[in-house]
Amino acid sequence: MKKIAVFLLYGFASFDVNGQDFGQIVAASLPDANKYATEYMKPFGEGEIYNQSRGWFNTAKVHKRFGFDITIRGQFAIIPSGKENFTFRNSDYSSLKLSNTLATSATLPTFMGGTTNQELEVSTTANGQNVKAKFTAISGIGDDLKQNISFLPLSAPLPVVQVGVGLFKNTDVKVRYFPKTNFSDVEIGVMGVAVQHEFSNYLPFIKKVPFLHLSALAGYTTTTATYKPVFGTGSPVQNPNKNALADYQISAFTVQAIASVKLAFFEVYTSIGYMSGKSTLGFKGDYNITYQNQFPATGSQTVTVTDPIAVTYNVSGISNTWGARVNIFFLKIFADYTFAEYKGASAGIAFSFR
Repeated sequence: MKKIAVFLLYGFASFDVNGQDFGQIVAASLPDANKYATEYMKPFGEGEIYNQSRGWFNTAKVHKRFGFDITIRGQFAIIPSGKENFTFRNSDYSSLKLSNTLATSATLPTFMGGTTNQELEVSTTANGQNVKAKFTAISGIGDDLKQNISFLPLSAPLPVVQVGVGLFKNTDVKVRYFPKTNFSDVEIGVMGVAVQHEFSNYLPFIKKVPFLHLSALAGYTTTTATYKPVFGTGSPVQNPNKNALADYQISAFTVQAIASVKLAFFEVYTSIGYMSGKSTLGFKGDYNITYQNQFPATGSQTVTVTDPIAVTYNVSGISNTWGARVNIFFLKIFADYTFAEYKGASAGIAFSFR
């Protein structure tokens, strides 16, 4: 097992992920490998788009000029139960099939699912010979997540640290930033910016209700991450040039209409808005694949493929957030819940001045 800190991409934690098994899918034809990768990574690719579009606010009230806050938040995109697994059907693939079974379909885990012992078999032609290769289907990290985040349903976590500053009248500019940094074969970088403008003072009837605040926000976040997969000696896939690289690109945009009501030290807030985003995963580099001859059943054939995996996810939709905040002078403690295709839970603290 190779420790690949996929969620270290966001500074959260490390989980055991079998990177070797994931790399072995390139033994299938490239259309098959990409189809399998698309199904396997879908809940992560989609869930993190939702995660990155959230968490920009915990009140509709903006700072006075040069007022600022530092916010630390943990947020979780709750994985729909139907996306912990996907149905693998032999008929959907040309070279990749279930091995050692009469069944023509099986339920296999996605990246957010559990473990499996199901074997898959590749039958294809290489160098003019009929060849084959076997490997175990890829397990997910769901069991690790359920153990480490047992207080929530199965969720994709994302920690967020951001700074907001009142730069213009009735307007906050918010920034998320983490410079590209290497963590033991994992390199990550995060950049995000949002603008929140309060328009309460433009509405005469709102001026008469000083505890009610209304604002609008637009925000964009992008994360880039890479890690270097390692292949065990028993794998049919190897990377002799040592240039294997898994590359993630995730971006998300959101616009929100926000309202909050402040009563003494207690505040409630809600929003409704729209989000959209895109995530991509690519396996880059040169991969040698060794197949066993079928007829005769001796010897082997080796072929090389370059940049074999490239999958993309696009999601968009309406979101609705409800939250509450306790204000203890400059310390703010908050929690909220978001309704969307991937529901979200969030909690954190902020140090806010002016």
